[in-house]
Amino acid sequence: MLTAQTIAHAEEFHEPLAAVMLRVEQELAAMAQLVDHNQSLIARLTWAAGAADTAYVKAMQESDLVSQKLAGIADFLRMIAEAVPADFHVETRRATGKLRLDELVGKIGAGNGDKARGGKHEAGDFDLF
Repeated sequence: MLTAQTIAHAEEFHEPLAAVMLRVEQELAAMAQLVDHNQSLIARLTWAAGAADTAYVKAMQESDLVSQKLAGIADFLRMIAEAVPADFHVETRRATGKLRLDELVGKIGAGNGDKARGGKHEAGDFDLF
């Protein structure tokens, strides 16, 4: 049952759909660049040893394809975001509730910040994995 408190809380996270889509587009584009950069670096450092191995060459090609697909999906989202009416809104808190990376939550959803997790990070905090 929805109470006045839960409705007010949920409305805090209602955002224009286009803005949310553009944040996701930016994150996908950044991921595409990162994959492309890493693939190029790995290939440069290991090509001499791996070029004769068909599995290595296939892995390098697949990495390049992943980068291209991420960039293509980002472009697709940007085009849709540009066409979405400004009055279309989405409640992002529940959607980001299932994400595991706090950095990703902060970049793409739930008010585009620490509201999503209810926590505040101190300068210099980071996660190692």
